[in-house]
Amino acid sequence: MEKEKERERMENIRHFSHPHELVFNDEEQSDQSKVPCSACLESLLGRPSFGCGECEFYLHKKCAEAPLEISHSPFHRKHPTFTLKLNSLSCHMCKEHRLMFNYCCTSCPASLDIKCALRLHNIDEDFSELRYVSHEHPLAFIANPEDELQKADCHWCQKPVIDSLYVCLECRFFLHKQCAQLPTQLDHPCHRKHLLYIEDDCLVCTQCEKDHWSLFYSCLPCNLHIGIDCVRSKPRSFIEVSTDHEHSFTPLLRHDPFVCDACGTEGNYFSYICTTCYVMVHKKCTSLPRIINITRHHHCIFHNYYFQKKDLESRDCGICLTEVKIEYGNYKCLKQDCNFVAHVNCALEEGMYDIIDHVNDQDKECSERFATNSAITRVIEMNQHGEATKIKHCSHEHDLTLGNEIKKDDGKNCDACMLSISTSFFYCPECEFLLHKTCAELSKKKHLWFHRYPTTLDLADIVTCNQCYRVCSGFVYKSDKWSGTNFCLRCATIPHIFKCQGHKHSLFFDFKFEGRCNACGVTGYNGAFKCKDCTTFALDFACVTLPPEIRYKCDTHFLELTFHDENDDPEQHYCDICEEKRNPNHWFYQCAICNSSVHPKCVLEKYPFMKIKIGITFPYRVCPHYHALIFVKKSYDTCSLCCQPCQDVALECVVCTPNCTIHYDCGVGELVSFLIKRRCS
Repeated sequence: MEKEKERERMENIRHFSHPHELVFNDEEQSDQSKVPCSACLESLLGRPSFGCGECEFYLHKKCAEAPLEISHSPFHRKHPTFTLKLNSLSCHMCKEHRLMFNYCCTSCPASLDIKCALRLHNIDEDFSELRYVSHEHPLAFIANPEDELQKADCHWCQKPVIDSLYVCLECRFFLHKQCAQLPTQLDHPCHRKHLLYIEDDCLVCTQCEKDHWSLFYSCLPCNLHIGIDCVRSKPRSFIEVSTDHEHSFTPLLRHDPFVCDACGTEGNYFSYICTTCYVMVHKKCTSLPRIINITRHHHCIFHNYYFQKKDLESRDCGICLTEVKIEYGNYKCLKQDCNFVAHVNCALEEGMYDIIDHVNDQDKECSERFATNSAITRVIEMNQHGEATKIKHCSHEHDLTLGNEIKKDDGKNCDACMLSISTSFFYCPECEFLLHKTCAELSKKKHLWFHRYPTTLDLADIVTCNQCYRVCSGFVYKSDKWSGTNFCLRCATIPHIFKCQGHKHSLFFDFKFEGRCNACGVTGYNGAFKCKDCTTFALDFACVTLPPEIRYKCDTHFLELTFHDENDDPEQHYCDICEEKRNPNHWFYQCAICNSSVHPKCVLEKYPFMKIKIGITFPYRVCPHYHALIFVKKSYDTCSLCCQPCQDVALECVVCTPNCTIHYDCGVGELVSFLIKRRCS
């Protein structure tokens, strides 16, 4: 009887969200269990509800009775009132964007959907408020988060929220209950000098040596940081046997300075010891690979914890040129008459080494791969000194003949490196194809020290070098692993250690260098050649590969690359091409006979190492034109980009009617500018 009276009292209601009366249905009488609630979008599931059968509009009883306003919400303290509306908004808590009931701030765009609002404001939910030490707003506790909140990650440990949590709506700040209840300071047995204080940052954990964003217990004076996972986990009594060491390592969780016996560097980390061999190492050095193959050496190298007695003399690292101490670990080549040795951290450059399981298999693979490695496929004739005078080369269809009659000022360039020919060369009697003798004798397969995988020699019409970022023609080494990765001949022939004519010390390449090139003054971020003695001296790849001499169209003599202007007169420090001031400490080209000096970029222009062939396809797209373009000779038409007449080589589209013509300078100029910017950024 009471139930019927209750039903009669609630039979018809008016709700702000719907123009018609809504009829009450209890769970026994409801036949709309599969219809969603228009307020929260969840199924009615036989629960008490109100509905309009004419419009198929239904509300859970709980949603229909939800308050029209929420005042002074702890999750939005800027403004006093949230008002209930039916609209399509993005909830500031769960970030879902749906047409449903939302509580909207009356003064700003902040909003909560009805589910998050009722849960956060203690309506049928366990709720409490927490003042957290590192957060300016109070945090609300939710005992049973639903799916929407389980999409979030804990701010401290970066793991998904799948259990009870504390949350700040205003900042989208979530904490696991166990993370929020961590003590703000810790007395840890590994560091007895000071207390450790909690902080969140991107740091390197002193225990596991991993760099990540997390919650740390830190001692700032001692530069000690222990990640939350390492604090919670109990350290194992030993580390598994590594590939480099036959015994187990035991963690010694004390923060004392030590020099690692495996890599020879001092570490501000916890140490691990082998009680059998009496060695103390970093955690990362407990699993050093025993044998590796690196790009900077042509043999396998082996890890040793110290030099053998017969090797007790000073050695310099074959990578960074600094001393390798005999009492600490290193990588050494065991080949007879090979004295290569390297620091552990130098040898293990990221992406520049491979772990070798069986040395014999690796040597066999290399010997098979490079069995027929010469780009000269056949020697047809030889002279009395055993020198090849007529050859068949993999890059050309005709036979090539040895010659030496070209003079230095004849203006002929090598089709391999695009530089002037003045020494012995091979030429084709049937066409204008020339190769330096040294270029003709290059290896067909080559391991480049700055690339991890083997490369193959190829002749390209137009290609972009992935090392110096110049657009060039001629011989390139193409990566066997990465399609579209090419290296010009000038970069491929530069060793990783060499003596530069403009500097008195040897230079080595540092992949991690980020700084200014002394030759051009440009700041780069892709590594550079450094001097171990002059710490501020560095050269980028583009400057190291500049030709030592070059011809310019307005000078009958060759211009020589000069490394420093000895003239003290500032009035002489100008470029004779662009007539702008130049830095006397930067490299420049000079003609001693004509007393002229020019910027390298002015004399080289935009594409000094390209050989244009009429009829070939330009391999890049020129914005805003997206069809393929071919090289043509034009003495008429106008450029579609600059609207100036075409009087020489141009790019033409064979798809568009009438044909679209673009100056070659316009098409390539933007591409070169982009590549230079990419090199410097």
